[in-house]
Amino acid sequence: MKQFGWMLALAMTTVIVSCHKEISTNEQSGNSNELQTEFTTQTAGTSGSCSAPGGLSASNIASNTVTLNWNAVSGALVYTVQYKPTSSSTWIVATSGTYGLSVNLYSLSANTTYDWRVYTNCSLSEASTYSYAQFTSSGSTPPSVSACPGPNDVSTNGTISGAAAINVNTDVRGTIAPANDIDHYKFTINSYGTIAVWLTTLPANYELAVFNSSGAQIGISQNKGSKNESISIIVDAGIYYAKVFPKGTTNSATSCYTLRVQTITATGQ
Repeated sequence: MKQFGWMLALAMTTVIVSCHKEISTNEQSGNSNELQTEFTTQTAGTSGSCSAPGGLSASNIASNTVTLNWNAVSGALVYTVQYKPTSSSTWIVATSGTYGLSVNLYSLSANTTYDWRVYTNCSLSEASTYSYAQFTSSGSTPPSVSACPGPNDVSTNGTISGAAAINVNTDVRGTIAPANDIDHYKFTINSYGTIAVWLTTLPANYELAVFNSSGAQIGISQNKGSKNESISIIVDAGIYYAKVFPKGTTNSATSCYTLRVQTITATGQ
């Protein structure tokens, strides 16, 4: 009977771990190997036995984008990455759970120094301390080329059928106003691969979802407050829709959000 009880406990543990892995791999966020921001990770520093990542570096530095890299940690489950302008005290979550060793940032300010940090989750109850680094974006701050709201935030975009077509790899500015306003945007992907959809410069608690051509939701990001939203998904060629919507009745008629559909390994137009 004792042996049976031990075997039953082991089987239950295996089922729990397996279910956790299945949920994690279906929730992607900052790049092709990242989990959605809903993935629950431990707070940094919850265990001294889990090592912090080393080898932090920044590559592909441009005026508004960068790739952050770090070395693998033995026994790591996922990594959490945050960043902020050095002049700011508020950290922005780039990804709260990625299997990969890099993450792409978008919608940065030109010629600006940023702090970034990463920590390791070794299990559901073990996390390392942070490792820190800096990078400086290139270029000078360009003049504004888009009004607030931009031309794509049309009056008909409250539904998918009225969505304005936008270009990939391009910043799109819009407002959520009045209360309960919803904005839809249509974009086209030409080849199979990974895309990242970002929602930044949020004046309030706005949320982000992605739909396929049939109107089925295939990704969602719902961070608290005015934190950036991001969705990373693998898609086939076809037409897709990004939906920007408020949490509750939050809105702003004067401050714009910035939406960007970035192709990672996919191609689009």
